[in-house]
Amino acid sequence: MRDVIIAGGGLAGLTLAKQLKQSKPELDILVLERNTFPVPEKTAKVGESTVEIGSRYLKHTLGMQTHFDERHLRKHGLRCFFGEPQADFSQQDELGVSELFGIPTYQIDRGAIENQLKASVTKQGVGVLDGVTTQHIEISDAHKSVTVNGEQGTQTFTGKWLVDAAGRQALIKNQLALHKDSGHKGNALWFRIDRQVKLDDWSTNQDWQQRIKEPNTRWLSTNHLMGPGYWVWVIPLDNGATSFGVVMDDQAFAEGDFSNVESTLDWLRQHHPKCAESIEGATVLDYVVINDYSHSCKQMFSEQGWGLTGESGVFADPFYSPGSDFIAFNNTFINQLICDSAAGEDIRLKSRLFQSMNQSFFDSTLSLYTGEYGGFGDRRMMSLKLVWDYAYYWGVLSLLFFKEAMTDVSLMRTLNDPLRKAQMTNQRVQQGFRRRAEKRLVLPAEGIFMNQYHVPCLKHFNRVLEDDTVIVANSMPDNVALLERLSIYILAMLEDTATLTICDDERDLLGDYRHCALA
Repeated sequence: MRDVIIAGGGLAGLTLAKQLKQSKPELDILVLERNTFPVPEKTAKVGESTVEIGSRYLKHTLGMQTHFDERHLRKHGLRCFFGEPQADFSQQDELGVSELFGIPTYQIDRGAIENQLKASVTKQGVGVLDGVTTQHIEISDAHKSVTVNGEQGTQTFTGKWLVDAAGRQALIKNQLALHKDSGHKGNALWFRIDRQVKLDDWSTNQDWQQRIKEPNTRWLSTNHLMGPGYWVWVIPLDNGATSFGVVMDDQAFAEGDFSNVESTLDWLRQHHPKCAESIEGATVLDYVVINDYSHSCKQMFSEQGWGLTGESGVFADPFYSPGSDFIAFNNTFINQLICDSAAGEDIRLKSRLFQSMNQSFFDSTLSLYTGEYGGFGDRRMMSLKLVWDYAYYWGVLSLLFFKEAMTDVSLMRTLNDPLRKAQMTNQRVQQGFRRRAEKRLVLPAEGIFMNQYHVPCLKHFNRVLEDDTVIVANSMPDNVALLERLSIYILAMLEDTATLTICDDERDLLGDYRHCALA
């Protein structure tokens, strides 16, 4: 009998195997994967962008710094463009940073990282059986079993723990009827082309080029072309390919034809001609459409020896690229439960607490999207939304993860009050965004640059994350108090009657950001 069976050898399953081996090397772990290694690069899987928590998990927790330096592109932030198509792309309104904040994030080739992880965990002694299809799973108090079929015929493996990392196959979720509606509806399509698309080439305007401290680096951002009810991503990969995706609410999806590549290119020619032009003549490597992608889960972890991680459990939305963040959350909780269980500890309380925390993190993330897609083409709303959402993400969720507070039960109990205040404040602000999003506004393009690098509170939250001397019990209440102050000005600027007047307290938090947000 194995200690741990992980069904699914993608990013979620392989990172969990690596984390478990680092935490408790003596564990006997088997990973089962339906694909065959090495998986193809460029088109292995979607989800190429990481943000701070996911990057921290991969580089720091799992020790993959060298691999990231060698194989993946450092991301130059999230960047959005607004307004109806202009003859010169530099006249689109732009939201982003003129230079990078301190904490690095990356554009990753999923095939490259999964091949690296497979080689790494195999070297650590993890068994990886690829090219097998799961036929059946059994979950009981005594043991868990997985029956698979492959080149060696039908095989059954038993283990003390079973972790479902098999994505939307939802093995455990189906077996135990754990499906739960997230309440958020979204649709997406994506494809990769065999060409490096550099968004910097979309205009020759020198002033536009010089907005960025390092000219000709816009293409390294996760670039978003925004519209009412949708956004288009343009993500570069280190191997010369480029990933494109269109993500839509039901209204935007119903208004276009996305049944194949050519109909999607027709839609891009109409709504984002520069983007369509950059694709013309390239070889399209794949094309996938998924409807109603968001889903939740009634339970993610159990003291009975099972857990879910990655998309097998929950998925909110691809905007802000939170997928690898939730792999980091889920795996960290599961890793703690398995290690404590192996040490003979009673994990009943922890499994319930971790479930509650994970659900809270998911609900907070889900609130960033539900009912807000209608405002994605609205320059004012999004300029305020990104500042608020970054501040909340860095000031609350990232602080907990970076300082390894999530699995410290005693510490988390002391943080109940500030975390509850943070959630309530976030709910008020998101409700303000939802009210404005109902209007589905698109403001005339004026070539405005909304530069988030000059927002003082964002720099503050980044500095706190980078400071190894920070004590979470002290910093969390301070961050939440700052967020409460910030919320007042964010909500005020959402109003149609908002003025350009800036008080001293707002200037301490936002600088002169109001002038570009309300332009």
